[in-house]
Amino acid sequence: MTATTRRWAWAAVFLVTAGVVWAAPSDLAQEDYLEMFKKLMTGDQDEAFLDIEALLRCSPNATSGVFGMCLPLAHCANTGGVPAGTCAKGFGVCCLAQRTCGESTSYTHTNFVNPGYYGSDTGSGACTLTVNHANKNVCQVRLDFMELELAQPDTHGNCNVDFLTVTGGASSVPRICGSNSGQHMYIDVDPTCSALKVTVDRSVTPPDLRWWNIKVTQIPCDSEDRAPTGCLQYYTESSGYVKSFNFDHYNSFNRSVNSEIARLNYGVCIKPEEGYCGIMWERVTAFGNNAFTLSGNVQATDPTLVGTAGAGATGAACTTDYVIIPGGVDNNQNSADRFCGLGFPDSVTSTMKPFVMYVHTDADEYSDTANRGFGLKYRQITDCC
Repeated sequence: MTATTRRWAWAAVFLVTAGVVWAAPSDLAQEDYLEMFKKLMTGDQDEAFLDIEALLRCSPNATSGVFGMCLPLAHCANTGGVPAGTCAKGFGVCCLAQRTCGESTSYTHTNFVNPGYYGSDTGSGACTLTVNHANKNVCQVRLDFMELELAQPDTHGNCNVDFLTVTGGASSVPRICGSNSGQHMYIDVDPTCSALKVTVDRSVTPPDLRWWNIKVTQIPCDSEDRAPTGCLQYYTESSGYVKSFNFDHYNSFNRSVNSEIARLNYGVCIKPEEGYCGIMWERVTAFGNNAFTLSGNVQATDPTLVGTAGAGATGAACTTDYVIIPGGVDNNQNSADRFCGLGFPDSVTSTMKPFVMYVHTDADEYSDTANRGFGLKYRQITDCC
């Protein structure tokens, strides 16, 4: 944070403590914040900075999941922010930290967008956002792909045209491409090490449509929002849907529309809710035949079997592309922890904690014609007898 930013933060604080942004904190709280801001003004930036941003946080839309900081309009413009509505009863604007190619951020909440967003991007080469640690208490970064539409993988499943990479973190992150709007990632970072870099590498010949809006959130080391180690994806609700990257259950016989990405190897974790003893994974019938197509030739398989357990495989038969559900038991009481092929049982239940599913694809998807990956529903359960 620059000296100018610190001064404006100090000015915005007076709006807050005067009760203009929200209800004024207690006198004791005001003294605590005052001491915190004095440190910030002198350049002593530490974990208290997260509390400052929390104090000034605003949202232009309560349901959007997008956060900004309540700041004076001039400061928002000077720091490259985007004003999105007013705050502090009109004395400030909800300033979104929006960045694009070749820029950097040290805010706890930033939106990384393509040049010309909301329009499609026609540029080429690497478009990189450098994410500097907001303070010494940041151990994780979450990427929410509010929108991420890039070129599809090639016929071997490799992302070689347009693709997203993340470097500089302490955990492994796969290269992805295609359609991933609504997906997310958690990346472990060392608070003492160099910055994280989020890069969209763009081909010289752009696809018909290419755009992205990635919400970047820095997570404190002691935060309850931090994902467990080894979890590229982390879901905190008792039920929901999990999809593989670039999953699309439509157009299953058109290889030019979506296809499974090669070289994936990551964990999907579900936060155990209090009072729940197990988790059930279910095939999503609304997704039709393409709810689970991980390995094999869809076009050479009876279409009435595709998506069902009859076209799937388990255990040692799964050697190339598969998911692992530790302690899995299917709806017919068959024990198996590895699932592949072109179908999934009606349900698979596990009481093994932590609740996790591992995803693996090999280096070549060429023979796995018209595979789409998977879209499964999970639900934590209380009856495990």
